[in-house]
Amino acid sequence: MHATIQKPFREILEMLEGENRVFIVGCGNCARKCQSGGEPEVAAMKERLEKAGKTVSGTFVPDGTCSLTEVSGLVKDNQVAIDEAESMLVLACGQGVHTVVDATGKITHPGCNTIFGGETLKPGDVREYCQLCGECIIDAYGGLCPLTLCAKGLLNGACGGSKDGKCEVDPERDCGWNLIYERLRAIGKLDALYQYKEPKDYRKATRSRRLTVTDGVAVFRFDGNTYSPYELQQEEVGASK
Repeated sequence: MHATIQKPFREILEMLEGENRVFIVGCGNCARKCQSGGEPEVAAMKERLEKAGKTVSGTFVPDGTCSLTEVSGLVKDNQVAIDEAESMLVLACGQGVHTVVDATGKITHPGCNTIFGGETLKPGDVREYCQLCGECIIDAYGGLCPLTLCAKGLLNGACGGSKDGKCEVDPERDCGWNLIYERLRAIGKLDALYQYKEPKDYRKATRSRRLTVTDGVAVFRFDGNTYSPYELQQEEVGASK
């Protein structure tokens, strides 16, 4: 299981700046259990976005957003509404975001931070697309994670050692930054490469971490700190009065 917690709403609005029509995808498995992306949370996010002036063209909540087969089927069922949307907002883990990218090809934003993972068993080929770092930055990279895809975890461009699109560390591995470049080019966002990315807050990846959800209020505890989107929402409400 991948534990997730919703991003602050103001951060979600910043990601959606300039995009007025959005389609929301939740997750009926891990995010539902964390109360960050199940049916109630997707409905609440739709309401908040509409109050903020956005148009939500549609929503769906797969049983598991990390299943490309299931998500692709739901995309087909909702193709008209998805085509109307300028972007996708995914209330699920980073791997769920990657699945939606693969299934739609559209601009896709993470609505949650993936904070840690439990045991997940699946037969066959399993590939890692999310490090569960606790501070999801993939919006700046077209929905792809440089920490996971780049063998060196570089945040500000390729190392220069790749050859024919393959990594110098492992010649059988695609260069993560080649994948990111091609993804940004495909969605018309190559300008993002010129924006310097600050170092991440690696305290959020410190073990052992804990997520508690009590009466619908999620609290993430890490390295002696706490983070709760509910508390941030209350601060926003107070600031607006």
